[in-house]
Amino acid sequence: MIATRALLGPTALLAIALLVVNDHVLKARVPGLVTGKLSDVAGMIFFPLLLAAAAEHAGLRRGRAAVIAAALATGAVFAAIKLWAPAGELYRVGLAMLQWPFRALAAAFTDAALPALGRVHLTADPTDLIALPALLVPVRLVRRSADVCEAPVTSPAHACHR
Repeated sequence: MIATRALLGPTALLAIALLVVNDHVLKARVPGLVTGKLSDVAGMIFFPLLLAAAAEHAGLRRGRAAVIAAALATGAVFAAIKLWAPAGELYRVGLAMLQWPFRALAAAFTDAALPALGRVHLTADPTDLIALPALLVPVRLVRRSADVCEAPVTSPAHACHR
C-alpha cells in the first residue's frame, strides 16, 4: 500500500500539520500572500495521498497509478473551485456538510443550540493555482517508495507489502 505508506510518512504529516497551523493560527496572526498560499501547497501534497490511500483500502486502485489519478483529480477540482463560481459554491456547502457533525457534537457537549449548516469561507483567488506544481510531490514520494519496494529483498525485515 504505497499511498498509505506515503500518507503516513514525514512529508505528508508535515504538510497536514502545516495546513492546520496555517489555517488556524498563522492566517489570523500574519495574514498575507505567504499564509494565503501555504495551505494550498500543503493540500496539494497530502490530499492526493489521502484519496489514493482511500482507493487502496477500498480495493479500487493501487500504487503509483492511484496517486497519479488522485493528483490529477485534485488539480482539476482545485482549479474548478478557484475559477468557476458553481464549483466554489459546491465546495463551500460540501465542506460545511462534512464539518457539521463535529460542530453539532461540540454543541451537544456545551448545551448550545444545534448549529445551522451554513457555508465555509472560500477565497476564490485564481493566483492560488500557483500551488498546482506541488502535486508533483506526492507523485515523487510514491515513485521513490515504489523504487525502494521494487528493489531486491536483502533482508527478512523488508518493509514493503502490497
